[in-house]
Amino acid sequence: MKSFNLPLFGAVLFAIVLCVFIAVQRLKMDTDIVRSLPADSPVVSDALDIFSKHPIHDQIAVDIILNVDDSALLLDSAEFVEKEFTASGIFRQVGNGEIAALIPKLALYAVENLPLLFSASELEEEIAPRLNTNFIQTRLQESLQKLSSLEGIGQGQFIASDPLGFMEPIMARMALQTPFAHAEIRKGFVLSADHRHLLVTARPKASGTDTAPARQLAELIRRVEQKVNNRYGEGGKIVSLTPVGAYRAALDNEQIIRHDVNFALILSMLGIGLLLFIAFPRPLIGLLSLLPAVFGTAVSLLVFSFFHPSISIMVLGFGGAIISITVDQGIAYLLFLDRRRRTRGRDASHEVRSVGLLAVLTTCAAFLTLGLSGFPVFVQLGQFTAMGVLFSFLFVHFIFPALTPMLNASRRGKLPLQYFVDALYSTGRVGFCGAVLLALVLVFYARPEFQVSLESMNTVSQETLAADARFTSVWGDMSKRTVLMLSAASVEDLQRQNDALLAQVEGDITGKMLDRSFVPSMLFPGVKRARENLRAWRSFWTPEKLKQLQYTLQTSAEILGFSSNAFSVFLAKLAADNFPELEKIPAAFFPLLGITETDGRFHQFVNISPGENYSSEKFFGQYHSRGKIFDSPYFSEQLAEILFSSFSTMFVVIAVSIVVFLLVFYASWQLTLITLLPPVFSYICTLGTMKLINHPLDIPGLMLSIVILGMGIDYSIFFVRAHQRYRNPHHSAFGLIRMAVFMAGVSTLIGFAVLCFAEHGLLRSIGITSLLGIGYSLLGAFLLLPPILRRYFSENTGQHGENYSVEQRVRNRYRLLEAYPRMFARFKLQYDPLFADLGQLLAQKKNDIRKILDIGCGYGVPGCYCLELCKNAKLIAFDPDPERVRVAALAAGDRGEAVIGVAPQLPDAADGADLALILDMLHYLDDASVLALFSNCAKRLADDGQLLVRYVIRPPQSPSFSWKLEDFRARSSGSGPYYRSIEDMGELIEKSGFSLLTNSISKADVELVWLLGEVVTR
Repeated sequence: MKSFNLPLFGAVLFAIVLCVFIAVQRLKMDTDIVRSLPADSPVVSDALDIFSKHPIHDQIAVDIILNVDDSALLLDSAEFVEKEFTASGIFRQVGNGEIAALIPKLALYAVENLPLLFSASELEEEIAPRLNTNFIQTRLQESLQKLSSLEGIGQGQFIASDPLGFMEPIMARMALQTPFAHAEIRKGFVLSADHRHLLVTARPKASGTDTAPARQLAELIRRVEQKVNNRYGEGGKIVSLTPVGAYRAALDNEQIIRHDVNFALILSMLGIGLLLFIAFPRPLIGLLSLLPAVFGTAVSLLVFSFFHPSISIMVLGFGGAIISITVDQGIAYLLFLDRRRRTRGRDASHEVRSVGLLAVLTTCAAFLTLGLSGFPVFVQLGQFTAMGVLFSFLFVHFIFPALTPMLNASRRGKLPLQYFVDALYSTGRVGFCGAVLLALVLVFYARPEFQVSLESMNTVSQETLAADARFTSVWGDMSKRTVLMLSAASVEDLQRQNDALLAQVEGDITGKMLDRSFVPSMLFPGVKRARENLRAWRSFWTPEKLKQLQYTLQTSAEILGFSSNAFSVFLAKLAADNFPELEKIPAAFFPLLGITETDGRFHQFVNISPGENYSSEKFFGQYHSRGKIFDSPYFSEQLAEILFSSFSTMFVVIAVSIVVFLLVFYASWQLTLITLLPPVFSYICTLGTMKLINHPLDIPGLMLSIVILGMGIDYSIFFVRAHQRYRNPHHSAFGLIRMAVFMAGVSTLIGFAVLCFAEHGLLRSIGITSLLGIGYSLLGAFLLLPPILRRYFSENTGQHGENYSVEQRVRNRYRLLEAYPRMFARFKLQYDPLFADLGQLLAQKKNDIRKILDIGCGYGVPGCYCLELCKNAKLIAFDPDPERVRVAALAAGDRGEAVIGVAPQLPDAADGADLALILDMLHYLDDASVLALFSNCAKRLADDGQLLVRYVIRPPQSPSFSWKLEDFRARSSGSGPYYRSIEDMGELIEKSGFSLLTNSISKADVELVWLLGEVVTR
């Protein structure tokens, strides 16, 4: 048999490449980290909706900076930049020129519709002070000076229609809607107060979070900056372009995570490869441990592409850690294969599967519970990792044995690393007390604290951070505004909503919950609001007030040289009895008012200014019925609460699931508690350490329960299962399990440690959180479990004295074994009539029996029962199934041995046995084999030895379910069934050299017959 299947190895490599190639073609990389937030929370859902629909979402803004005070040159540079942007074809809209041109039109509209724009209170607060004689004279004098200068060009119509500036309070409110305070409009450009910064905006054709167009944008801006300096940068003048927008974050996230992915994969592979190189007797064989992990990751990526159109770049960034997580099964397999004796792949697979199956199940289940987090990125991560673990496990147990069917003995002895691992496991009470002391210290700091912000979702380059800081220092931080988004099917409906909103806002301004804010109904009231304002206007302008204003205005105008009828249009408007109702908001003004149209619905964005008594929670409660709200501090606060809720939910779900898994698998509450000790230790120490290093739990903190309960508990499971299976910590296979656990833990630590050096904040946080969780889980498993497990698996505990019944003493022999043989022994003792019959059949001779031969012993329950009956006897058991032989040997303990063997051949130790047991197995053997078996027993037993047989007969009536089940098993095995009559069995035993003592149907079951023979005196 070949030790390595090279063609299969080539096929595996080809399959890996093919899976990755197909998956890459099918999957789109998702770089929008913010979209990974849970949308089921109204606060988060509102924020995501506003982000996607707000006009600024895909818009870029370029701050053009000039290092000298030359506004004319700055304006020329801006015009050049806009032309270059337009010529590029990348943008669907460039510049603010159209919007700037709308402002005079909007002001003229306000002047023409003054009677409809003021409420009664606004007339008293804002218009009445303007009727004072001193104000009128001062205002007219300023208007005359303005008309006499260049500034007054085109202002005549405004002065004639609104000489006292009634429209100014309204336009001042509208300025609150603009994001740029203290800026001015010149030639359609937004110019900063110091005239050294100018803002150019543009709207790309592609989405701002699509990284391919983002790269084009970055390259275009770089070229334009170079061109504008070549053109205007003479004499030490420097023109700088500082762009901001979603495209920069998307591009930075992609570039940073790509770098982190490559960095993590390379370092993880190198680190794990080095670990494998020094841990295996034959290092090149150790490197094969990476194969199942790489295969599992590649196949899971392919399967993932069948269910998802895109994959978060965060999930890909976790790729190196996934390989380190899934490498443990391959490590364990090859450790059992690469030994100082010839080994078979199937045997290695069996040992690893026996000890590690539960660990795989808990890891997969824990990662799948990430689906409960509500965070789409973690749902993807959970599915991807769970599939990676599963496919790696399947590779180890189905492909690896075919790839490495057998391996010759290694020439190297125990390696130095093995000595270190053994020493770590043998720290005993010192290690136990040290771990407990550490937990007692850190428990006082182990309080989970959550902290999250929108900015922490993305990690951008230092260049982008500097650009954002420069932009914010000049133009303000638009992301900190509180925004209310109204939605309606029509403009008329939007106006009605605006009227109701304005009434509520005015009340809250009075109560100082809000400061002055602009609502479009201030300029474009709905029908009802317009009528109320018109009635207030008419009530305000009493005949006496009109007469007084007319006199003061005309007198002051004549003194300053205005014509007598200069303001007749204005005065007529004040006294008008009828006024046409407003039409719906003209579409031309939508950009100024923050109105957009998407999918047939109109959305309006209102900037809210908090007042002295502002409360985010109260505002959200009162205004959420009107529309969607984004309040940055409240958003972060609610996101932290969601994190805590998700963390708690996932902890409870995972903890309950793991406990149920352990209880079902172990069928022992004691072992379940012991297995949970290291995870509890890890939770305490991880939370305490994170507090000490000032690293609060953020979004990756959701991974903590997965890492500790889903992955860290694997180490506990391996050790508990190893104690169950091998019992003796010095057993060679136990040493391999220790080595496998250590290497699996260290390889996982390598994967997470690499993430600690990632540039992206989320990946770095995942690395820190998981590194601590895994590290403390591994430490707890090595320091806490050994003394506890040695105590628990001590043979001196349990029910083994004369005060207990035979059945209790037999169950005690299986007390420390795995759940299945333990439950098998319990139910067999309880429901099988065999044991009651055994007691009667052996009653007379039990004290004389010194050696018992159990042929086809199974799990050894009848043999152990005989040991408890026959106090001076030792048991020799054999069976063709190695697993049953192992269990029987552990159950027999120091009073017996079990070996692998196939009837009719008997083991050497069978010589001189006083009693041979053949129970419920003869229907698997033909007559020749039965005769040979009986004959061999007659030859090997002592002179007065007895052969006790229980065999199955075909029932005379309808067979029972248990008979049918056993019949099916026999037929499925390919051996038999061979049913014989009572007479035939009597003849066979007499032919073999036995005298027949008993051959009768069991009183408890008519389908079973007891046969007892004694060796004929030789």
